[in-house]
Amino acid sequence: MGGKHRPGTPRDRALGAELRALREQAGKSLSEVASAIRWNVSTLSRLERGQRHISPDAVHSLAAVYALPDERRDELMARAGEPVALGWWDRPPAGVTSSLGALASYEHEAVRLVDWSPGIIPGLLQTKEYSIAVMRDWGVPEGDINARLGARLQRQELLNQREIDYTAFIGVAALDNRLCGSDDFVRQLRHLIRMSHRDGITVRVVTAPTSFALGSWYLLHFADTGCVVHLEHLRSATFLFDRETDAYVEAVTRLDAIALSIVDTRDTIEAMIEKHIVGS
Repeated sequence: MGGKHRPGTPRDRALGAELRALREQAGKSLSEVASAIRWNVSTLSRLERGQRHISPDAVHSLAAVYALPDERRDELMARAGEPVALGWWDRPPAGVTSSLGALASYEHEAVRLVDWSPGIIPGLLQTKEYSIAVMRDWGVPEGDINARLGARLQRQELLNQREIDYTAFIGVAALDNRLCGSDDFVRQLRHLIRMSHRDGITVRVVTAPTSFALGSWYLLHFADTGCVVHLEHLRSATFLFDRETDAYVEAVTRLDAIALSIVDTRDTIEAMIEKHIVGS
């Protein structure tokens, strides 16, 4: 299958969903189609979910099984053959995980981003010094820190280079979780306030008790396909797709209801700055 080693993009996810609908309209099961074109069932399933790159050759093979009209086949093949926007994430430097590169590619295509981070400052809003402190606390090898930091700074550029719709819900515990020196942490908190004044960036602190404090997650919305959720772990990451993201979409509504207002958030951060200055 052409392009089988290349990860899927949001465009692949939209095309994969369309190919799945065509299979269902043809009344064929995954196993029937996979057998007809001599693919593994898992390969076809991942293609339909957009977790593999979809090549024009793959579309051609499927179109034959589904008996698509030539015009429809050619239209789908043309979409599969459209050039993909390339970025640093296509060849992540040594020390940067492939899952981080995948996340950056999704961010590049997303139209809305929602971060929930109950215990630390979200990555897109971290200062250099705070990021380094977090990485060291997580046990990132010292030799990989510069590469990881460079990738994080590259990701943060999306907040500067295009129209953005980014919301960060931050647990109040993160404002008291001083992972770096006092002066660096105060600079981090002040950076939060500065970023909250930018168009398209919303920062809101959650002080109310919530079961969501169990863990952080990152929800990405796209124009032409379903959402993606990124779950970051200490040594790996997980992506959720389609119906798996429904609970997180609902969670945003609940967080929006309990989070402090934008103004109250800034006041709360200012109060925490004073606390850390006095306590230093």
